[in-house]
Amino acid sequence: YCGTRKLAILPICTTAIDIQYKTSSPPNLFYKGFKLYFEWIPKPIDLVCPGTSPATTMTSVNTTLPIWAQNLQISPIFSAHVCLGSSITLQCPRDSDYVLSIVQSMYGVTATGLCENPSPADCLQEASLGLTCAQSCYIGYYIPKPLVQCQSKNADYILIDYQCIPMRLPNNDNTIDICNSTIANTIALDTVMMMISPQYPTLDGVHNCSKTIEASPNKRWMISIVDLFLEEQSHIGDCDVSSLTIVDEKDQVVMCGLRQPELVMVTYGNIVEFKFISTHQALGYRGFKVYAETIMNLSNVTISTMTTTTAATTRRTSPPITTFLPVSLQIPVYGGTTTNNGTRQYCKFPFIYQGNPQSNCLTVDPPIPAPGEGVQEPWCSLTSNFDTDGEWGFCDLRVTDATVYDICRSQSQLLSCPSGYVIDIITSDYATKPDGNIGAGACAYDKNDCFQSDSSTIQNTCTGRLSCMVYHFAKTLATCENRPSAYLHIGYTCVPNNITSITTYNLCDNSSLPQMNTSRGFITSPNFPTTPSNIDCTFNLQTLKPYEDIYLYILDMDLNSPNLIGQSCTKDRFIVSSDNNVMEMCGRSYTNFLLSTCHSSVLLQLIRASDARGRGVKLYFEFRGRSPQDICPEIIATSSTLQPTPPTGLTTMPEPSQSIGPSPHYFTTLCFPDISSLFGRNNFQCQTNYILVILRAVYGRGSRCDYSPGDCTSEADNVYRLCSGKQKCSVPFLNPVTLPECNGVTASYLFVEYQCQISDFNGTSGILQSTSYPSYTQTQCANATLSSLDGSNLVMHMYLIDLSISASDPHTGECLNDYLELSYQCNHIAYTRRLCGTRSTELLFRTCLPTDKIFASYNLLGNDSQSQRGFALLYHLVPRDSVPTIKTTTASTTTTLTSSGIGAVSTPIQLSTICVQESLSLRCDQPGYVLVLHKIQLGVSTTASCNYSLDDCFEDYTSFYNNCTGTTMCDIFSPLTQIASCNNSQSNYLYAEHQCIPASTKLDLDICSSAGSIQIVTDSTIISSLNYTSEEKECKVELRTNSLLPSQTQRGFKVYILTLNLPIEHSQDSQCDPDDPSIEIDDPESGLTRLCGDSYTRFLFETCSNTIEIRYKNTLVNTTAVEYKGFEIYVESIENDECRLINTIDTTYASVGLTSTTTVIRDFNTTISTPNLPLIIGLSVGLSVPIVLGAILGLIYYIKVVMPKKKVFISNAARNEIPMTAK
Repeated sequence: YCGTRKLAILPICTTAIDIQYKTSSPPNLFYKGFKLYFEWIPKPIDLVCPGTSPATTMTSVNTTLPIWAQNLQISPIFSAHVCLGSSITLQCPRDSDYVLSIVQSMYGVTATGLCENPSPADCLQEASLGLTCAQSCYIGYYIPKPLVQCQSKNADYILIDYQCIPMRLPNNDNTIDICNSTIANTIALDTVMMMISPQYPTLDGVHNCSKTIEASPNKRWMISIVDLFLEEQSHIGDCDVSSLTIVDEKDQVVMCGLRQPELVMVTYGNIVEFKFISTHQALGYRGFKVYAETIMNLSNVTISTMTTTTAATTRRTSPPITTFLPVSLQIPVYGGTTTNNGTRQYCKFPFIYQGNPQSNCLTVDPPIPAPGEGVQEPWCSLTSNFDTDGEWGFCDLRVTDATVYDICRSQSQLLSCPSGYVIDIITSDYATKPDGNIGAGACAYDKNDCFQSDSSTIQNTCTGRLSCMVYHFAKTLATCENRPSAYLHIGYTCVPNNITSITTYNLCDNSSLPQMNTSRGFITSPNFPTTPSNIDCTFNLQTLKPYEDIYLYILDMDLNSPNLIGQSCTKDRFIVSSDNNVMEMCGRSYTNFLLSTCHSSVLLQLIRASDARGRGVKLYFEFRGRSPQDICPEIIATSSTLQPTPPTGLTTMPEPSQSIGPSPHYFTTLCFPDISSLFGRNNFQCQTNYILVILRAVYGRGSRCDYSPGDCTSEADNVYRLCSGKQKCSVPFLNPVTLPECNGVTASYLFVEYQCQISDFNGTSGILQSTSYPSYTQTQCANATLSSLDGSNLVMHMYLIDLSISASDPHTGECLNDYLELSYQCNHIAYTRRLCGTRSTELLFRTCLPTDKIFASYNLLGNDSQSQRGFALLYHLVPRDSVPTIKTTTASTTTTLTSSGIGAVSTPIQLSTICVQESLSLRCDQPGYVLVLHKIQLGVSTTASCNYSLDDCFEDYTSFYNNCTGTTMCDIFSPLTQIASCNNSQSNYLYAEHQCIPASTKLDLDICSSAGSIQIVTDSTIISSLNYTSEEKECKVELRTNSLLPSQTQRGFKVYILTLNLPIEHSQDSQCDPDDPSIEIDDPESGLTRLCGDSYTRFLFETCSNTIEIRYKNTLVNTTAVEYKGFEIYVESIENDECRLINTIDTTYASVGLTSTTTVIRDFNTTISTPNLPLIIGLSVGLSVPIVLGAILGLIYYIKVVMPKKKVFISNAARNEIPMTAK
């Protein structure tokens, strides 16, 4: 295991295990390491160890369990509701024995606008939460949801129905392997059954096998998915690679991909067949596990009819019918020989016409012309024999009237439609009697009964089908005071789906729209069900006559779903606009009534990305007349909903340094609750032609709203899915996120570290990647050469974008089976780097001359192809003039001068103040500059204001020294928190002092390549030794300011740590050990400063001396294969007004000497502090000694006595203090 993982390893059949841990990457504050939990358990029943028989242990039960759980039966359907602003956790008993299945979820709007117990009078709309649950499920409702089917009112609650499905059989009965050849193909079972794919929960190899299960003739099967994870369907929606098919005598279900636990079928009869197909070996899939139990095959229902007026459950009495068949199974007729006596008449199928039986309406040879010019309506017979009776009528091929059934407890009912129609469930409610009666006389509809919706269960199993069997499950209704259900009240209609006489319109073709004589039609996406990707088209469906409404139904929708539950559609967007309301949909939908208009049109739009998948969209519409006296209901437009003012802030990202390769690391912290996503603000954004590379994303909880080492954190996997590879993205942080690693506490912040990577390459950039990247393919590549164009002035920068191959040998540290080897030249000297394992984005190296070349070879022979990606490199050619030069070794007396012109220098220190609960954005606008923080403090104002004052109380906000320094941009949130050092008063504001320093200069020196030289610093330089290697070495370089500049002001130095990462053998709480690799900065004014260990980018000191010496002492240390960066010290030559009265003694002379031009008077007000100095100067004046001599004596006293006593300690980013001490 490597990288980021969260998983439960299957029980291991052993009494002992060995765990080996190895790291070889450089230290990184933003990786957590690993944490495992283990326990000894009784051997699970389904785990058979080699040479042993199945155990008979049972899951321990600590509490009283319901009867169904004791008997390992499928549970009743339970209900729960979640009010706006609250959350709930649903739980199944016996964690290892049950899995939780979400049956349905509905948004509800109450009449009072408050969260009350759900009522049948409430307006409900399907929620389609798409929850993924195991033994429990957390559901929170914090973002108001406007419901288009409830006049755009915000939902007051979410109603959830759920069920617990067994994961094993009672009495430890064995499961059935569908491909086990030793078991008969037809198996007789009469109670329960569990079936699995071969070697579940792993799946490999090619399979084509089946099993038939047969129960007693008076029973039928109720089949549920416990787990199913196979390869996804093809781009046209077929499960042709791997699938499980369940076949009944009148129905079948084909499944592939990932399916959540759910009821998938109630069979018509007692025999059901299971077919499993896998066409090739595919690693990483689990296969399937199916649970089934038998129910009695009885029928005891009450039938009534109704006519729909809207998609809601409003009903009115229909005319008397002339048949005992349900009206949904019949097609009404008009005209012809029908009578006008108020009695509805229907087609009689089959009927005899010209001697042949007919089962559908006929489109040829109507007995008389159809009404309306140009109309060719189909017709049918009113009797079973048209040839002899001549009774006929025109078929009214609209949505049928509704049929309503009241299904008694433990009974079932068949729902059926005419040929060419499919089922649309309009109501499905469990009902209880006020007295809780479930016996005789209880199975009858009464408007005073209490109802609880069960629409989703029936919709999932029945909608879109020609016929379907519905079963009444014994259910306890939470919305009815937990009384048992007495009957299931269900109503459905049938919607045309495949009728040749109904015209089909192309959603992307507005040149062919419905004409004046059109009554109904189909609308499909292009080439449905093989709709292409990369389209954006609209269809304007307009009413054709006055006082006409449009009724619109979804017949089938199969589009890409959102990447994350609750997020907006991305690859596919189906947008429906009508009556000032806009709906945006994606994913999959069953047959369902969508909307109706009032004398207005509907605008449809389909947007598909280039990589979108799915069959597309198929709709059915019909025009219905409305009385001129009917007043259209007032529709509240969704666009008029009031929203708070969106927050302001930085919405663009600065250009990466020199716009080459990946940007520096950016850090962003979102504090809970973060509402920026509600206003379309992008939390993370790169410039044009750059994409996001998420390096780390964690939810965390600490003492304040920012990441600090030691905080409890949990990986934010959704950030990777939502943002990786995009130019910008928005991540909502409105719902509480629990941290399982911290006893379920909620996260207080979301911390993200990321980079911006070039996505659009020009002629001087490109990608070098392994075969099939980002998929791993076994490949060997002997050699590839990269070089600049002949005669150009370009050198190459090589960046690692991604490396995911096998790790190095744990004993030797060598890269063996898998490696990427890069050889490159710098000034005609060859260097080689061999990489393996997993590494993140970084700059690997850069060549020095246009003639230098890079040689790449790689060897990928590992076997873990599912979890690895290969590698990707980015090379970029840049002019040599823009690359920092590396000086060669010079003699100790040589003075190297920089080129003419002003180089990069630090910016002035900026002061910033931000009120609490707001964010402060710090950034460096100059390319190639990084942040240095001098001070970050939380302030408690004496006047309770948000303005800085010296009289206020402060406390350092230390964590952001780690997070911000060395980056080009940083967002700091000012928390409202108690300040311990200010009597626990709450903070009022955040105060910051920062500046920017260059990360490269015109005089970049490798200290050992420039050893012993004297370097004249006109503006700035970086002294470095990167890519640390352990060896005995001592190097030094002397820096001097440019005394030739025409200025009367004394020049000194400012010194900063840019990078410091050296090995250290002992605790960082002590001083640097003589045996540790270290850097010494010797300043004649301030003494000696020694650096070792780690530090973030920071300011060290400022000196009036015009010369300093930097020494690097390296030693042989055991780095245990850990890579250290080395160090970079930034030094800047400055003019300091406090130094203008004194010139520092020239250290090139063997002894200190004074000439007539040497001025030694100096202002000691702020730079020197000793209680004896005024006494020396005073005695000198009092004794009439020349003032010059007094100053000299004071200076000598300071150099000899004061300076040797000084010590300097510099803060360490990783361990609070980093030791740095003087001689």
